[in-house]
Amino acid sequence: MTAATQKILVTGSSGSLGARLVDTFLADGHVVVGFDLAPATGANLPEATHGAAWRFVKCDVSEPASIQQALAQVPDVCPFDIVINNAGLIYNSPLLSFEAGKLRMHDFEAWNKVIAATLSSAFYVTAHCAQQMVASARHGVIINISSICAEGNAGQAAYSAAKAGINGMTAALAKELGALGIRVAAIAPGYLDTPSTRGAMPEEALSKIRKSIPLKKLGNTRQLCHAVKFIIENEYFHGKVLDLDGGLTL
Repeated sequence: MTAATQKILVTGSSGSLGARLVDTFLADGHVVVGFDLAPATGANLPEATHGAAWRFVKCDVSEPASIQQALAQVPDVCPFDIVINNAGLIYNSPLLSFEAGKLRMHDFEAWNKVIAATLSSAFYVTAHCAQQMVASARHGVIINISSICAEGNAGQAAYSAAKAGINGMTAALAKELGALGIRVAAIAPGYLDTPSTRGAMPEEALSKIRKSIPLKKLGNTRQLCHAVKFIIENEYFHGKVLDLDGGLTL
């Protein structure tokens, strides 16, 4: 990809990581579209400073029809040059647990929601966007946000399965789409210092994690954005998962 203005789609654009990706690419002068169930809230929203370069479209990326409708709302920026499948749903629950003296199983509806929001969404968005790229004879880059949980994290069976699926899907689609001029890759972040991480884990647990990381610190969203840019700019990076975890999985 060149340094020229790119048209970029970010799913899960209202979360802490998605919002940072949006801000980063808008600051670099690109046109960015965000798909999410609700717009981000708070100060310094993209609309205030970037005008027409930023578009938010309400979209349930776990539903193919919703994706199709959302894409129809931004025909002037389709096909996209870059698609970042960032949307996902974390759910913490063991397969079996004791509650009120009873042995209970993992909630099956929660399992389906996590798989739909994290894995199926990436497949649906990729299918729609790749179809537009190929139909228009355009090259492009598709980046899937995976996780170190793809290796299997106790208490997160659904999320781990979804991210492992992301890795397998990335490899399969890279083999299919590479010859059509579309690069596909993934990034597997470790523990990032974000509000969602701190909200999900007590400081004691985070302290233990820091000690287990060779670099002795959590990552941050700036570093992940840099990794995304690396994949976009390196035209020979294809089909692989880039680990970004401070050496935790060595």
